[in-house]
Amino acid sequence: MIKFKRQNSKSWFMLLNCAFACLLFTFTFNCYAASDARKSVKEANRLYQKGKLDEALQKYNEANMAMPESDIISFNMGAASYKKEDYQKAIDAFTKALTSDNKKIEADALYNMGNCKYKLGKLKENTDLSFTVGLLRESLDYYKRAIEIDQKNEDARFNHEFAERELKVLLDKLKQQQSEKEKQQGQQEQQQQDGQKQQSEQSAQGQKQPEGREGQEEGSAQAKEEQRREQEEEKEKAAAQEQAQQQEEQASKEELQQEGDNKELSEEGARTLLERYGREEGTPDYMDKQTQRGYDSQVIKDW
Repeated sequence: MIKFKRQNSKSWFMLLNCAFACLLFTFTFNCYAASDARKSVKEANRLYQKGKLDEALQKYNEANMAMPESDIISFNMGAASYKKEDYQKAIDAFTKALTSDNKKIEADALYNMGNCKYKLGKLKENTDLSFTVGLLRESLDYYKRAIEIDQKNEDARFNHEFAERELKVLLDKLKQQQSEKEKQQGQQEQQQQDGQKQQSEQSAQGQKQPEGREGQEEGSAQAKEEQRREQEEEKEKAAAQEQAQQQEEQASKEELQQEGDNKELSEEGARTLLERYGREEGTPDYMDKQTQRGYDSQVIKDW
């Protein structure tokens, strides 16, 4: 038969006393911590009402260190940060307050989250419109959730309608910006293509230009040479005709003189000689005209 050793009742009593003392200390500490936290929150609220936001946040932080799970302290910290326009810290604080079991606090936290998202988005409207559009869409979601919890929350309902109208305006603006951006990109691409085309044409002209000038110079030289030859030929023909005319006139005069010297001309012979001489004297004017007409200096050949 197994016998159990009887434990000392005094030891059990001592253990119970220690456990009770620990519980009492924890309870007392928590009571004091809660009391201190309440005092800090009360002081922080007073500072908040006076607009001393930095001092109020300091007191809220002290209370938060004593009671880090308090939804009320988190909510108040978010409200003070929102007043300071530090919307990101306000969002962090209100996010913690959303875990509250109190539906009123949860609904108010959702409403304030919507306000923070809207304000934060509007700050970057002129620099990042896409970012603003995204945050306004988030704000609409928070307002909607607040209304679902509290149907009588007229502020959330009004802000939801206001943000929805603002979002439509920004979406049209964003669409216009994107259209202008695409248009500018298209113009830049077209300018680049035109520039490349112009460079290609200039390069091609630069390669063909020496050959063109050489061909023009060669054609001009040939035309000048042909003109010079024609002028020389014209002068030679004119000189030959003039020389032949002079020789013929000289021969006629010598013949007439010789006949006059040798014998007296008959009336018929004198008439014949005078008629021939008259025709020969009229010939030079006619030949000059023919020479000018027959040997025109203009170039009619298409070189």
